[in-house]
Amino acid sequence: MKNIRLFVFLCLGFGLVLSPAPQIWAQAPTTAKIAFASNRDGNWEIYLMNPDGSQQKRLTQNSARDSSPVWSPDGKQILFVSNRDGVSDLYVMDADGKRVRRVFRKSARRMEPTWSPNGERISFHAEEPRWSIQTATIHGADMKQVALAEWRGGNPSWAANGNEIAFVGNVGGTRRILILKLRSGGVHTFLPKEASWMYAPAWSPDGDKLAFVWLRLALDAKESIYVANRDGSDLKPIGEPAFHVNSPAWSPDGDKIVYVEDAKNNDDRQIVVVDVETGAQKQLTHQGLNMTPAWFNPKSLPVTPQSHLLTTIWGKIKGQD
Repeated sequence: MKNIRLFVFLCLGFGLVLSPAPQIWAQAPTTAKIAFASNRDGNWEIYLMNPDGSQQKRLTQNSARDSSPVWSPDGKQILFVSNRDGVSDLYVMDADGKRVRRVFRKSARRMEPTWSPNGERISFHAEEPRWSIQTATIHGADMKQVALAEWRGGNPSWAANGNEIAFVGNVGGTRRILILKLRSGGVHTFLPKEASWMYAPAWSPDGDKLAFVWLRLALDAKESIYVANRDGSDLKPIGEPAFHVNSPAWSPDGDKIVYVEDAKNNDDRQIVVVDVETGAQKQLTHQGLNMTPAWFNPKSLPVTPQSHLLTTIWGKIKGQD
């Protein structure tokens, strides 16, 4: 028995060394990048830029509408929405824009994707068979409906603990942020005692806070980015109210939030970054309409030795004794 286990262990280890792995093909950026969608060239495409707004570069090259990019946790892939096959659905590509492929074999209206913290699953807002929050593997398998969310809702954001998804739903005819517990299926309203019309939730990297957009009629019907602890405490505005704000996304270190601001009208949507503590703002884009920024920094990746793969396999073999 010992000789058999040793032979299996050596074969598995040898196979891990020699077998081609998909993650070797895709490489994460070596410096921090913000992915976003823009129509500056006459068509909606995915772009990259540095966190200070420099070196803006077009990533996709397609006549379809490409939008809503989100980084995989390891930064090697970007999940996004495109109608290149006739209906807005989910696609994934390497971080350099290569190897674009569909997530699902069967097309359906799917949008607003987000990754699970371990990168194995995704969540999204879909119309199949009715508008709802759904999850699936990144390969389009094991699709599950986890909560109902009509077409004006959605905006799922997966928490760092892996067990919670914040999303927008209908509560009493208004848009509110709901938090779903995946294991139990329980759903509760975030900030239930506050005024309505909240949307675009985004969990902080550590999962302790939520950033979101709040439309407050008392502020001349302007919108603002707000941040609160997961229990609703320490609620505070970030930045200045504007005609329209949307798509808040945290920096990987949790110090800043990047979002879309429309200070004038629907013909001027630019990406702005704001310091969470000081409120200092900087406009990063200056041309076209720009939407859905997403931030990645390789310095925020955990350092994990590859030897854990062999340890895991060896533990499974011993467990069969």
